[in-house]
Amino acid sequence: MNIFSTVIVTNVKKKAAQKVINDLYYVPATDDEAEHISTRGEGFFDIELKKGTSKYWASSGAFQSEQLTALMNSGTPYYTSFGNDFKKAIEACSLTKVETAEVDLDVSIPSD
Repeated sequence: MNIFSTVIVTNVKKKAAQKVINDLYYVPATDDEAEHISTRGEGFFDIELKKGTSKYWASSGAFQSEQLTALMNSGTPYYTSFGNDFKKAIEACSLTKVETAEVDLDVSIPSD
């Protein structure tokens, strides 16, 4: 079941939270198959937030219930909000979203 949520982690716990997600999809080696090390967690917590000089990271969207349960049990979340209001979630923590500029690199080679 999917649950729309916003999960915020501190900068210090970002890697640990990503590992929690990776561990959900890890498959150990068997006699016939090599182990599968998941990198699925690396796609989580990619929204940068800040409060003063402190950095936080958020993921917002449809989480599988197993993902949310694992994160909550791990103790890695700084704040968790259920529902679809990302702005309200970051305001509850007095955080602001760090705006990143998109860089458009024109690498075309001019023709003569």
